[in-house]
Amino acid sequence: MDGDYLPIVKVAPSYPAALSAGLEGYVVLEFEVTSTGKVANPIVIESSPEEVFDQAAMNAVLKFKYKPRVVAGKAVSVAGVRNRLNFKLAQ
Repeated sequence: MDGDYLPIVKVAPSYPAALSAGLEGYVVLEFEVTSTGKVANPIVIESSPEEVFDQAAMNAVLKFKYKPRVVAGKAVSVAGVRNRLNFKLAQ
């Protein structure tokens, strides 16, 4: 049965040392969902503040798992998947 890729596991990023400075922000990453449902080749597209949360976001996205896209009954990779990870302090 054909179908699009779907997230199965999304891991919340760990808050880096910026927490002690009271910073909040976000990171937009682009990556490939492989035919096995893993994340490959993530790159930072945008972040605010720049570079503060990039590594924490990268570490989290590499733990994501997807149900791969299926075309003509075969799992295929999907490039250009984007995800925004937000870093917010608890209220």
